Amino acid sequence: MARPPLNRPRITSKSSQRTRQEQIGLSKVPQSHLSLHSNPAQSPCGLSDHIERGVRILFVGINPGLRSALLGHHFAGHSNRFWKVLYAAGLVPEPLTYRDDWRLPSFGLGLTNIVARPTAGIHELTAQEYEHGRTQLLTTIARYQPSVVAILGLSLSAILLGTGRISARRLPGLQRERLVNSSVFLLPNPSGRNAHYSLADMVKTFRDLQRYLPKTSPHSTVHREAGSQHPT
Repeated sequence: MARPPLNRPRITSKSSQRTRQEQIGLSKVPQSHLSLHSNPAQSPCGLSDHIERGVRILFVGINPGLRSALLGHHFAGHSNRFWKVLYAAGLVPEPLTYRDDWRLPSFGLGLTNIVARPTAGIHELTAQEYEHGRTQLLTTIARYQPSVVAILGLSLSAILLGTGRISARRLPGLQRERLVNSSVFLLPNPSGRNAHYSLADMVKTFRDLQRYLPKTSPHSTVHREAGSQHPT
């Protein structure tokens, strides 16, 4: 007589559990946030901007990832290095996570995206969305007048700076062009998918931005010293 199979407990790793939970959670994101709109102007905003007048640096991302849209915070991807680099470069006085994105204006920093629609990858975005996003961004810059617009992604230079194509010679750092009346600083995309820049290389480019600030902004730069206080 055949012995009945044993009901062994299924062992699931924490990472697979987390991935499954996020996949289930993504079903709660409104489909309108994930689908392509023929008119981007009518698309719902994927994430709230965090900007105030007098902002020193306005960071401009490409668009939210699905996990960021699910959690409602900028740069929430597991491998995204933005928050780690921000602190390591001395742009904020204490370590932050994506849950602290709303606090950036208190440090003279701002966050926005050129495209609001969340996607799994930037390959899903259209030229129409980029063009609409550029128009909206210029309006935002004119309103808040940041000292520096920090573009997070070398590929965005062709879109935002009007080069018409991605130039192989376009390097991170201060650019000749200006957006409205703001200086433009090009930075690598902090996504973990960006294998062209190590964490150390990325910190270096963000430190270059931090060093540029005293020349362009009346605000003092942030130094990570014992007992440092939040700007008011």
